[in-house]
Amino acid sequence: MPFYRYQAVGEEGKKISAIIDAENLQDAKQKLIKRQIVVIQIKEVDEKELSKPLGKSDVLAITRELARLLQAGLPLFEALSALEEKYRNQKSHKTLLDLCEGVKTGHSFSRALSRHQTSFDVLYISMVANAEKTGKLGECLEELSKLMEKSLRLRKQVLSALLYPSLLAVFCLVVLSSLLFFVIPSLRELFEGRELHPMTQFVFAMSRIACGSKGFLLFLFLAFLAGGIFIFYSRKWKEKIKEFALKIPFFKHLFMKAALIRFSRAFSALLEGGVPLISALSQARTVMRHPALEALIKQAEKKIAEGDPISLPFANHPLIPPFIPRMLGIAEQSGKLSITLDQIAQIYEDELEMTLAHFTSFAQPALLLFLGGIVGFVLLSVLLPLTDVSSFAI
Repeated sequence: MPFYRYQAVGEEGKKISAIIDAENLQDAKQKLIKRQIVVIQIKEVDEKELSKPLGKSDVLAITRELARLLQAGLPLFEALSALEEKYRNQKSHKTLLDLCEGVKTGHSFSRALSRHQTSFDVLYISMVANAEKTGKLGECLEELSKLMEKSLRLRKQVLSALLYPSLLAVFCLVVLSSLLFFVIPSLRELFEGRELHPMTQFVFAMSRIACGSKGFLLFLFLAFLAGGIFIFYSRKWKEKIKEFALKIPFFKHLFMKAALIRFSRAFSALLEGGVPLISALSQARTVMRHPALEALIKQAEKKIAEGDPISLPFANHPLIPPFIPRMLGIAEQSGKLSITLDQIAQIYEDELEMTLAHFTSFAQPALLLFLGGIVGFVLLSVLLPLTDVSSFAI
């Protein structure tokens, strides 16, 4: 059933925009008339608009609330309809409306989700499909919400560790630019014809070069900004930047731990949900976002399918800590693989938190001293000639 976006006048006289599902345009108009809605404009929503991806936080909110409604005893369609009403006029409304329509027409929930793979990944859809077979959809969605919540928390920890140094660097750049382009040029006449300290001469020379190259520097800044925006929206260039970052020891170690945490949690959740071992490996691999580790898991799938123990493909690999294959070997013998994987994820999450905390505690003062030294050098070079009072005598 197609969807139609309409603009109408609300109860308070304000213009509102929303979406309605209908058989055709005439049916959509009739539904709106029955609701006593004064329509200004109405048009069909195209597939591209419906397939726009939702943010991770939006998917988490929908999953958590849907899980609670199902656990409270509501049927799936009623729960989806309740969420559709709640999120009306919001970004996720179109997706919820389409999911309602898919379930209403007799499709399974996993099939309805598969129309929105940009928002709900393969792991999400697979876990839902398996839960539909076992009749534990509410529990599955609750587990998915916990999985996504931990993933988002991990992402926020990494971003917050890098955010403060970045903001500090930007602030220093603004202060330095103000000194070079405005403060120092205004003092140039004051020191004209005087014997200046070499440090002051150097700073004044840098200011002259900067002021003489304003156009070029502005072009470089705009090019850098445009390049950053392009990379942000380009998946190909994001992957290239990530490949470069993986060659830097600190980031290599950071991304490796983050990938192992995501993989272990996803693998554990899939096994707990009853997904076969090889299928669980294959699906958990999709959440790693680490090319080298993904290739390793792909090779492991073949070896395990041939009969090798699950710990063997990971043993003596440079990217895999020896702790992991040892834990997997013990888990195979005890039959508690999903529990062990969850424990591995928790251990490495704690390690990652400590690494980020140490990095932040070291990087913040080090960067503050470095940037403060640069600004202090410029200020000292300007103030130094002012201390020579005799040079101002006529």
